Amino acid sequence: MTLFAPDGALLRGWSRWWFWTWTSCCWLLLSLPVITAPAATLWLIAQQRRHADGEAALGPRETLRFLVGRLLPALPLAGCHLGIAALVVIGLFGPSPGGPYGQLVLVTSVVAGVTWLLVAPWSAVIFERTGRTIPALRTAYRLALSRIELAVAATVAVIAAAAAGPFLATRVPYLGPLLTIALPAATASFVIMLRDRAAVVRDTIPAGRIGSGSVPPG
Repeated sequence: MTLFAPDGALLRGWSRWWFWTWTSCCWLLLSLPVITAPAATLWLIAQQRRHADGEAALGPRETLRFLVGRLLPALPLAGCHLGIAALVVIGLFGPSPGGPYGQLVLVTSVVAGVTWLLVAPWSAVIFERTGRTIPALRTAYRLALSRIELAVAATVAVIAAAAAGPFLATRVPYLGPLLTIALPAATASFVIMLRDRAAVVRDTIPAGRIGSGSVPPG
């Protein structure tokens, strides 16, 4: 009886899956122009936060305003991540000068790559609330150092989701595609939960945040 009750586990799970599914599909469509992908990712994070806080989801008009307002501010953060990723890849797989300099480049690239992987997921979550690139990166870095185990869990979750998506869609019958389409939003919710749990110990969100509910009503 409890399983099928209006507030039972089955209906709660169905509601959560449906919300993850439609926000993931919208995120994918909004990211298709590529240049809008950073703003669309912030929209996905904002939607998960609003749902967790019991707030109404952003509607079509609010979504448009959100994307327009975040489109340009989100590009510097995305550019920083792309630039760091490119430097790490070049340092690891590009031509090596050899000798001690080659070892220095390799070690530096590994350290920078690991640090970037730990900072990247939480920087997007923090940027959605602050709207500032450098403070978001700095705060994510400090928070990752203070709660390294949660930062590792967030990074592993993102990597695992990216790797699991194609496998679930092509190798797992029936349930695989259903899980795959909900994966982006589910991963975003998990990363948000880990960041919030880390911030309970050390709240490093700077003042002047632009909360996800700051979109003016239509």
